[in-house]
Amino acid sequence: MAARRYLRYALGAAIVTTLSAGVTACSNATGDTAAKPSAGSSGKPIKSMLFVNPLPNYPAWKTIGQCMKAEAEKNGIGFSQAGPNGNNMDTKLMLDRLQQGISSKVDALVTFPASAEQFDPIFAQARAAGAYVATVEGGQTKNQNLNAGTSFEEFGRLAAKTVAAKAGQQNVAFLTQGPTGPDATFVNAFKEAAQQYPNIKIIDTRYDGGDVVKTTDLATALMTAHPDLNHFVTNEGADTPGIIAAIKQKGRVGKVFLTTNSIYSGSVEGMKAGIVYSFLLQNMCEIGKAPVDALVKLSKGGTVPPNIPTPIDFATASTVDSLTKSGDLQ
Repeated sequence: MAARRYLRYALGAAIVTTLSAGVTACSNATGDTAAKPSAGSSGKPIKSMLFVNPLPNYPAWKTIGQCMKAEAEKNGIGFSQAGPNGNNMDTKLMLDRLQQGISSKVDALVTFPASAEQFDPIFAQARAAGAYVATVEGGQTKNQNLNAGTSFEEFGRLAAKTVAAKAGQQNVAFLTQGPTGPDATFVNAFKEAAQQYPNIKIIDTRYDGGDVVKTTDLATALMTAHPDLNHFVTNEGADTPGIIAAIKQKGRVGKVFLTTNSIYSGSVEGMKAGIVYSFLLQNMCEIGKAPVDALVKLSKGGTVPPNIPTPIDFATASTVDSLTKSGDLQ
């Protein structure tokens, strides 16, 4: 994804460079108070659905696709899925598959929009053709009917609450992609929530511009500039390995900790090593089911919010086993 790395955000993608070419901010999609039917599709039943999956074989996205399929079939909807076969997200292929779906007159299209610039025009085309459009882990596009996934406001607030629960003063530095979009939503929500926690002090923010090759150097520079820094916070799971490497290289294990995103980004190993304090867990299956249920309701004349937040929680060493036991959160 030459666009934002949303999958890395919310789903903690390990396939970093690909996602630098796009998981997530369901909080930023549109200012509407309720989702609207597509042009010419009000009351139109959904008999077919295409999910253009950015990474069908990546564990989190595989779960999303499986649960979406089951939910569609439960509602009597013919379901199909398309996406790249390997571990690299192919935005051109995704756009081509969406175009094919429109040409085939599929009733509903669902995808992860890697970039608003690329996906919004085709969403507008789909809706003009009478199709419903839903995004998962989106937030920057505006021409979809609805978006489902992690709320970045809640993500930021919950991260602040989790960091504050760690004993002692927490001198926090953010490391994220950039000063706009989901990153800004996350950081601003954290900062606002942190005002109620006396043991949190925000000391700096650095941006990697979507290039996780820079992560270790940026984290090292932050620790050098701020000897009192003792807690990194990021909304990007793909930054986890680089931050862990920097902490080890600086000899700061046990003194500097990390609150990050995703069970899939080396967070468990980092937690066992005494570096990762907490990481975000998401209900991947609900991310798959939510857009199906919302589109069905919309097709029956009901109203749904334009952004549908799905369950999240933060795992710490003392809670990770209990939170992940059922398999719902991952």
